[in-house]
Amino acid sequence: MYSIFLVDDEELELEMMRDIIRWEEMGIYVAGVGINGKDAQEKIQAIQPDIVLTDVQMPFMDGLELAKWVREQYDWMQIVFLTGHDEFSYVKSALHVGAVGYLLKPLDLEEISGVIAQVKQKCEEVRLKYKSVQMTKAKLLKELLHEKSLVRQEQLTVELGKLERGRGASAASYTLALCSVDRCASGSINRGETDVRGEAGSLETAISRLPEVLEDYFHAIRKDAMVATLQEGELAIFIAAEPERGSQPAMTREQWGTLQQTVRGLLRLSVTLAISNEAAELAGIAQLYERVCSLRDERFFLGPGQILFVGDVKPGYRYGELPPFSEQAWMEVLQQQRSEEAEAILRDYLMNVRQLRIDKSLVYEWAIDLLDRLEEQIHTPSLNCQAEPVKRAALYQSVYDCQTLQEIEAAIWRAAAHYLELLMERSTDKNAKLVHQVCQIIDNTYHEPITIQSLSSQVYLSPNYLRSIFRDKTGMTIHDYLTRIRLEKAKEMLADPSLKVQDIAQKIGYESTSYFISLFVKNQGVTPNEYRKNL
Repeated sequence: MYSIFLVDDEELELEMMRDIIRWEEMGIYVAGVGINGKDAQEKIQAIQPDIVLTDVQMPFMDGLELAKWVREQYDWMQIVFLTGHDEFSYVKSALHVGAVGYLLKPLDLEEISGVIAQVKQKCEEVRLKYKSVQMTKAKLLKELLHEKSLVRQEQLTVELGKLERGRGASAASYTLALCSVDRCASGSINRGETDVRGEAGSLETAISRLPEVLEDYFHAIRKDAMVATLQEGELAIFIAAEPERGSQPAMTREQWGTLQQTVRGLLRLSVTLAISNEAAELAGIAQLYERVCSLRDERFFLGPGQILFVGDVKPGYRYGELPPFSEQAWMEVLQQQRSEEAEAILRDYLMNVRQLRIDKSLVYEWAIDLLDRLEEQIHTPSLNCQAEPVKRAALYQSVYDCQTLQEIEAAIWRAAAHYLELLMERSTDKNAKLVHQVCQIIDNTYHEPITIQSLSSQVYLSPNYLRSIFRDKTGMTIHDYLTRIRLEKAKEMLADPSLKVQDIAQKIGYESTSYFISLFVKNQGVTPNEYRKNL
C-alpha cells in the first residue's frame, strides 16, 4: 500500500478528499494533509509520502513551487496536481515540474481511480529501481568491509559514489549495525509459542526472510538503509547519514527496539543488535565494522536479545586464563547424586567466568574437554548406557554452536543430568549395583592377579551368575573389561619414556611381556613402541 499526502487551501474540500474518497480500495492510505505549500513542506519532510496530491493555486506557496521543492528534495515522490483550470498553461507547468498527472475540480471518482492507477505504476517502478540500487550498494559496502587492496577500495568508493543521490563518494558516510539471529532463543520461541508465521514454518525459512523484513521496516520509517547478508543468520545494516541530523544517531533506541519486536512478531526470531552511533566515511567503514563485531561478541556474556550501542559496554581487561575448576570434586558430587550442589558449582564457576570476561575460545575448549569426560563417565560399562557415544568432533560442533555462556552451561548440565539419571537407574537396580562394585574392584586392583573366583567371592555370587549379570549390564565379559582397563593404563604409562615395555606389562598385571604385546597389537593395531612414537 502506498501513502499519499493531500494539499489544498480549501479546508472543506481537503476534508472531503481525505474522508470521502475510498483511498484504501485503490491501495492507498492518507498519510497527512496540508493547507498550503509552506504548511506541507515540513510535514512532507517528516512523513516522506509516496505521492503528493496538491492544489495549484494556494497562498504563501503555490502547488508549482511546492512541486519544484519536492523534486529537488525527493526525486522519487510522485506528484499529482489538482486544479480548477483546464488550461494548457497549467498542464504544461505541471508536466515541466515532473507531475505524473493532474485532476480537475470538481473531482470525478472514475477519473481519480484512473490517475491513481498510473501513479501507482510509477511508484512500483520507483520501488523496484530503488531496491535494485540498494542491493547493489549493499553488495559494494559488504565487499568494502573486508577489502585490503587500496586500489580496489578506491574502485568501490567510486562505484558507490555513482549510486549516491546528489552526493559524491567522499560525502557518503554510514552508520553500521549488525543484526544477528539468536538461534537457541529463536528455537525456544518457536517451541513455546503457537506458530503463526505461515510459510515461515521453520527456523531456516524465517532466517531467509529476515533481509526482506528489515528492508520493509527501514522503508516504512524512511531510512536510506542497505541490508547485506554476511553469513546465514547475520546481516550488516548500513544506514546513510543524514547531514541535517548533525551528530544525532541515525535511529533512536526505541526505533531499534521496534525493529527487534517486528522481527520477533513476524518471524518468531530473537535477534541481537550491535549498533554504532557514529557514522563513518567509506575509508573508515572497515574499522567501524571491527568495533561493531567486538560489540556483538558481548552477547556471549550478556545473553540473547540484546540491543547494544558502541559506548554501552565499557572496555575492560579480558583475562587470558581460565580460573581453576575442580573437575574431580565436581564429578564426585555428581557420582554421589547431589544434583543441586553440582548444578550450583557449575553455575557459580561460569558466573565467575562471565565477570572476568574470559576469552570465549578458552571457554569453548574447556567445555569440550568437560563434556568429553562426562561422555566417558556416561559410557562406562557399569552404567549400561544404550546410546552411541558422542564423538569429540560432534561435541566440538555442538559447543561452538553455542552463542552465549548460558547456552554452554545448559549443554553441560544436560549431559550431567543424563549422567545423574543413569546413576539413579543403577542405584535402583540391585544387579547393576553389584556390577558397578565389580568394576570398581577391577579399576582399583587391575595390577594384581584377578580371577573370576576372586571377584565372585568378594560380591558373594557364584562365578557363573556373576559372568551372566556382568555381560547383561555391560555388554562385555569380565575378561574384556579387565583387558580394556589394563590397556588404557598402559597407554597412559607409554607417555613416560623412562618406562620400558616389560616394566609397563608388569605394572598392569601381565607377567609375560610377549602376551602383553600381542594383546596390545590386537586391540590397538600397533605395537606399544609404535604407539609411543606416535604420541
